[in-house]
Amino acid sequence: MDKQQIVTFIEGQLATGKISREDLLLLANNGVPSSVNTAPVFNSSAVETSHKEESSKNIINTFYGIGAIIALGGVAILVGQNWTEIGFMGRVLVTLGISLITYISAFFLNKPSQRVISQVMFTISCALAPLGVYVLLDEANISFAWPYTFFTALVLCALFGYALWASKKNILVLITIGFASWAYYALVSKVFAFDYSSDILKWAGMLLGFSYILIAHGYQSISTAIDASDEKEKKAVRNALFGLGTLAVLGSGIFIGGFFDLIFIAFIFGAFYGSVYLKSQSMLTFGALFLMAHIVKLTSKYFVDSIGWPVVLIIVGFLIIGVGYMAYNLNKKYIAVR
Repeated sequence: MDKQQIVTFIEGQLATGKISREDLLLLANNGVPSSVNTAPVFNSSAVETSHKEESSKNIINTFYGIGAIIALGGVAILVGQNWTEIGFMGRVLVTLGISLITYISAFFLNKPSQRVISQVMFTISCALAPLGVYVLLDEANISFAWPYTFFTALVLCALFGYALWASKKNILVLITIGFASWAYYALVSKVFAFDYSSDILKWAGMLLGFSYILIAHGYQSISTAIDASDEKEKKAVRNALFGLGTLAVLGSGIFIGGFFDLIFIAFIFGAFYGSVYLKSQSMLTFGALFLMAHIVKLTSKYFVDSIGWPVVLIIVGFLIIGVGYMAYNLNKKYIAVR
């Protein structure tokens, strides 16, 4: 029985009046409340049953995930082997058709006991939908480019955004943001007409990364978990968004170069500060990785000719050890302990 389950159990006991807040305070001070029966507050059989139920849920959820991956892989291989033979209608049915069926099925499976399988259905739907649109455009000899990519992403973002609003499934946060990001890049590439080596793409990536971090922070503030499993999912989504946001900001910024090499150091330490403030291990991890990468970049770029490559390697090695030690202590002192 984990911490969240214990807290939920205590809240239930308080709500029913079986224990009072004064009882809890007295127990916290190692006393035994006179108003409470000296028999244990927690029924051992109930705790054991709860633990077994949680274990069963984890097992069946694992099988749901593995089964979905195997089934999707089988469909992909089967369709790939017979892509030409199945014809246009067959290709539409195995892409848009299955996407629509799984999308609708996910709503019918929108029950607490079937949370995971519902999210699996939404994931399959979102994976097949863009491919289905491509099949339709390809049959009409239309290139899957602007404006079709933009409007495809926008429509799918709206569809899965509605699903998020209606079903409150955590995976839909990532799916909706993914399609919104696709629409964003399609629009930016059209407006600025850049190639993929342009600094505009890098600045656009940094802006998108900051938006991920802000969304994750907002999601952390306003979302309310309905049970322990839902809380774990919400925490995973927040950590994923914090990590993806940090990766986008630092992964884009490290390639800008020039004078920004110095400014970039502030962004890295901003990631360290953010990891402590937001309690995000993923942000801390990427901050440490990019600090090490930036050290290697700066030393190889500016110092290798002056003091020699072997000396640079020695310095970099010790600096990386220092970064690892710093990250470990930040995690231990401010993040891991909640």
